[in-house]
Amino acid sequence: LPIVEKIRIIAQKVYGAQDIEFSPAAQSQIDCYTRQGFGNLPVCMAKTHLSLSHQPERKGVPTGFILPISDVRASIGAGFIYPLVGTVS
Repeated sequence: LPIVEKIRIIAQKVYGAQDIEFSPAAQSQIDCYTRQGFGNLPVCMAKTHLSLSHQPERKGVPTGFILPISDVRASIGAGFIYPLVGTVS
């Protein structure tokens, strides 16, 4: 699957999001990694551990939200792509 679809499946099936939204920087990185041949790598999401959403104050199991992807990075040596969800320190 393309990187975007892998991220969408994780967001919807694991986190309960309605959909995902990419910043221009995140979309640019996805396009770059795909062109470089890294689109087949698995995805590991980087987000707050305080909520299933991107908002730490949303406790429990929130649903129906749009999960914002602020950036996408790669650990090529380790073999995975990691999207940054919302604001990650």
